[in-house]
Amino acid sequence: MQTRIQGLSTHYIDLPGEKGPVLFLHGWGAHIGLYQPVFDLLQQQGYRVVAFDMPGVGQTDEPDRPLTVADYVSFTLELCARLELTEVLLMCHSHGGRIALSMLTDPGCPVKCRRAVFMDATGVRPAPSAGKKLRQAGYKALRLLGTSPLTAPLFGDLYAEARDKRSSADYKAASPVMRQTMNNVLPVDFTDKMPAVTAEVLLIWGENDTATPLEQGRVMERLIPNAGLAVIQNAGHFCYADNWPQFSAVLRAFL
Repeated sequence: MQTRIQGLSTHYIDLPGEKGPVLFLHGWGAHIGLYQPVFDLLQQQGYRVVAFDMPGVGQTDEPDRPLTVADYVSFTLELCARLELTEVLLMCHSHGGRIALSMLTDPGCPVKCRRAVFMDATGVRPAPSAGKKLRQAGYKALRLLGTSPLTAPLFGDLYAEARDKRSSADYKAASPVMRQTMNNVLPVDFTDKMPAVTAEVLLIWGENDTATPLEQGRVMERLIPNAGLAVIQNAGHFCYADNWPQFSAVLRAFL
């Protein structure tokens, strides 16, 4: 289905169920079609399922300006208002974690949530190691040399090569607007706000996740008062796809 949210043609699903609703927030660049097995399980358990492609993903228009986490929250809440969602079971994956944490830690949020499921979610900014700090300092120096009018003729190509090596596949594939959006949202850290989460939170994490490493899930488990962590064996960032039997058993038990 399509609707218009904040001027953008927005693709969403609203699957019927006697329980619920579940509001699902997907990961960066991962359109909602990738989560169909999860939606099927939720429906089998009797839940209504609402999910949408975020701006610039899947069948939803790209925004005309870079977005912030607050913009994603505003977009989400407008869709919720359109569908008359006032209380949900909140479920998120990866980038959706930032939006979920914003909603869960805002006492004035019009959409209430008593239970939530975080799958390999973002929200914890990892502390850089000493080696990474040194590499970052070197890169910043090279960027300065590679972009300065005086030194760019000598260092421009070297800087461009280093920049391409540092860029993730998502960043390289993104448009200029979505690249700046990534720059806006990736550094956002919610660890100081996590103790304010009152919802019961199930954290489901792939033990081999390299995008949001398991240690970030352990930080959330420690900081969110009513959180429990389930580690999915032999699984990465899309833990449900890598080990469906364990993932589905964990989710069914929570539901």
